[in-house]
Amino acid sequence: MRIPPDVLTTLRERASIDGRRLVLTGPRFDSQLYQQINDILEAVGGRWTTSEGAHLFPVDAAEALAPVFATGEVVTLREKRQQAQYFPTPKPVVDRLLDLARLEPGMRVMEPSAGSGAIVAAVAERGATVDCIERDPGYAAILVDAGHQVRVADFLTVPPLPVYDRVIMNPPFTRGADIQHVEHALRFLKPDGLLVSVMSWAVTEQSRATATFRALVEARGGAVEAVAAGAFRESGTDVDTVIVTIPAIRPADAQPTIWPRRETAVPETAEFRDPADILADIRAGLAEAQRHFDALAELLAKPASVAEPPAAEVIELPARRQEQLAIDFDASA
Repeated sequence: MRIPPDVLTTLRERASIDGRRLVLTGPRFDSQLYQQINDILEAVGGRWTTSEGAHLFPVDAAEALAPVFATGEVVTLREKRQQAQYFPTPKPVVDRLLDLARLEPGMRVMEPSAGSGAIVAAVAERGATVDCIERDPGYAAILVDAGHQVRVADFLTVPPLPVYDRVIMNPPFTRGADIQHVEHALRFLKPDGLLVSVMSWAVTEQSRATATFRALVEARGGAVEAVAAGAFRESGTDVDTVIVTIPAIRPADAQPTIWPRRETAVPETAEFRDPADILADIRAGLAEAQRHFDALAELLAKPASVAEPPAAEVIELPARRQEQLAIDFDASA
């Protein structure tokens, strides 16, 4: 949203920043102005903490606010939820992710696109230790509020460290971003680790863009299953998705990867018919065709009659005018 100039000026003048702490100084704000400023601070990661008497940020507060002061704009948490790049993972999908991950208490798990924590919370409930990476300070602050360990960063820029038993994720999809994220996330697994990720249905389709990734999944002995249609409707999208499971190293008992296909309704006419009925239809068609041929042969056998040509239409021309052109020659000329 575009920030009103007076609100931006007030925030700039009355924000006292010390590292991750921000204190609003001066006289007490009226409720409407405070709500506007608080929405801005929350959007970039600031959370009011009574014990600190300040807004605390997951990163340096000045760094978080720099883009706001530079552009005069901020994307609120409400607006972020409406953007196509963020669809919270519904509980049934989260449960399936964790079942496929064969999660056990004490495992070390990474969630590299943590968002507001739908997957993270479920992982922690099952007794695993989970590390989060989230590039948006606003969502990072939500995760910190919930007691999770969070690194604020663009996941694709984080150097891989292969220390995780599991990676469980729901990455962004736009322009093949899910493939990039999953390929990078595999580098964080221990040799016996396992990655489980929601991905776009597009990865199941054979194309130049998916060829390398599909080959990787098959080489690792990965598995792919379709997510029920409409599973993400409660999150604001009907995008078709799959869950992809990829081991760090191909297991000895790995089965061939089966890529799901879209289900198509089979029309009733496609069912097999009784051969006798089909033969009867053919015979009826041939008999009808024979009748047409007989009628045509009979018509051709008749002699052609010579018809008299139609009388020509006579058009009366106007009578010729009986006038003569007289020219007088003057002999004396």
